[in-house]
Amino acid sequence: MKVDESLFSALPYRPEILRDKNLYAIGHPDLVPVLKKLAEEKDLDLPGQSQVIKEHPNLIVQTSLLRDNDFPWPRQVIKQFRWRGIQNYLASPLKKSKAIKSYLAACHLLKHGLGTPLPLGAVEVRKWGFVQESFYIASLVESYIDLKKYRDTASRNHADMHEVIEFLAHFILRMHDNGLLHRDLNLSNFLLTGKPGAYRIYLVDLNRAIFMDNPPPRLRSLDLARLDLYAWQQSFFHHYCQDRFEPHLMLWIASLARLNRSSWRKIAVPTKNLRRRIGIK
Repeated sequence: MKVDESLFSALPYRPEILRDKNLYAIGHPDLVPVLKKLAEEKDLDLPGQSQVIKEHPNLIVQTSLLRDNDFPWPRQVIKQFRWRGIQNYLASPLKKSKAIKSYLAACHLLKHGLGTPLPLGAVEVRKWGFVQESFYIASLVESYIDLKKYRDTASRNHADMHEVIEFLAHFILRMHDNGLLHRDLNLSNFLLTGKPGAYRIYLVDLNRAIFMDNPPPRLRSLDLARLDLYAWQQSFFHHYCQDRFEPHLMLWIASLARLNRSSWRKIAVPTKNLRRRIGIK
């Protein structure tokens, strides 16, 4: 697997790459041996202070893998990717694993001055080319609120929300301009820290991201379609489009994509158990 090493220019460490039979790992040199063990041992005992954040569809755990070492990022988040549909498994020999994609996308964001938890490592295990296991590790972001909860908090005043919307629009515009489409831009994937006048955004859940030079307006609109900003939708598109794109057209494309997704969910939700039994996402 060839990796563009210029992606690592913003990392505060030089990544180590490990290739061992069917295993591929990349990350902080102190963590690579832990990554190898994590992937090879099915029942790895995590430290006692570990906390499960989410169990489905992927396992997310907050932990301290190197708690006995003088490691600069003592708390980490591990994401174990699980298969969601036999079609994705069958296509895995043709793709990077979700863990490796997450690591490289995070490096890309940092390289362009965009916030994301510091990527610390990723590991994948393959058998006959098919991905069997993959884990992604990043630093823990302290004292945040995700933007979905922020939006739903009634006490937020107009001025604060306006500042966050403008900040979010400029963040995503810069991300798109620098060639990354996230493809899962829901508000829960944005972590907000800081106070008015000093906000900071961290984008997470990067495993679907793709790289594309200068994405056209249609693809930008589709990437924005999952942002449920309610009354703030028009304001967001105004700040995103500036004088470069037509906000009404981009909002229309995004709204149409949202409608199509909503229609699909009306079919998908009732058939979820059936599709799970036959291995279709």
